[in-house]
Amino acid sequence: MAFFDVPTDDQIPPESARLLEEYRELVGTAEAPRSHRTYGRLTRIVETRLRAAVNLHDQCSFPKQTKYVAAMLIAHARRCSGCFLASRGRLVQLGFDEPALDAMCAHPEELPLDPRGRRFVHWTLKIATTLAADLTPKDFREMADDGFTREEVQEMIGFAVFWVTNTIFNSAALVALTDE
Repeated sequence: MAFFDVPTDDQIPPESARLLEEYRELVGTAEAPRSHRTYGRLTRIVETRLRAAVNLHDQCSFPKQTKYVAAMLIAHARRCSGCFLASRGRLVQLGFDEPALDAMCAHPEELPLDPRGRRFVHWTLKIATTLAADLTPKDFREMADDGFTREEVQEMIGFAVFWVTNTIFNSAALVALTDE
């Protein structure tokens, strides 16, 4: 038996239902993903996830295709199938085909992005997959040398934090929803 269940509509508080609907509209899906609905009984988690998606991903000032390439590679590195498939779906909507996406995963150093976009992906992937204690002052100087302002670096950190958190929430929910 699965540890978690997806609550029915009558088990989700009205505020959570409203927030899940807002998230569904944000990501453009027919319904909120079950990895989000699973937390529906806890309005504070639903709200935190929505606000993080808006503030740290959606409002991130970098181009959409750059953000979704970074999201796909972070999800790939962190082995979050839900985030990986969702980011790939967004990239397909932006005009990328499956072979191009596969090539990006196989060769992230050869991304079909402009140089600044490739550096954004490089640094957000590094931030998302490196232990915080292993980041060095040299990393931040290199980000500045790559042309990123302090505020852009902070925005990149926020973006990476969102995707790390999102992969944890989604992966944990999907595992806990699985029957043994």
